[in-house]
Amino acid sequence: MTAAPGAEPSPDTLTALFDILKTFNKTGAVLTPGTRFSEDLNFDSLVVMEFVAVVEDRFDISVPLNILPDIATVNHLALAVDRIVAENS
Repeated sequence: MTAAPGAEPSPDTLTALFDILKTFNKTGAVLTPGTRFSEDLNFDSLVVMEFVAVVEDRFDISVPLNILPDIATVNHLALAVDRIVAENS
């Protein structure tokens, strides 16, 4: 997923994602917009699917599976969530 240069996600979206991530953060990593799911949080494919399901429930959206390989950081996910929410409005 390529965001427009300088694109910023909604602060509410980031806050909600950080809240969800608290239960998935088994490494104790400091959560920032730049936190990487694979490298910093050690998410494997099963954890990713569980996490995405919680995100979908929280935002009442469906995250297309084909975008997941392009989402590396919390910021990337927040931008994708904002885009999906806007498309569904």
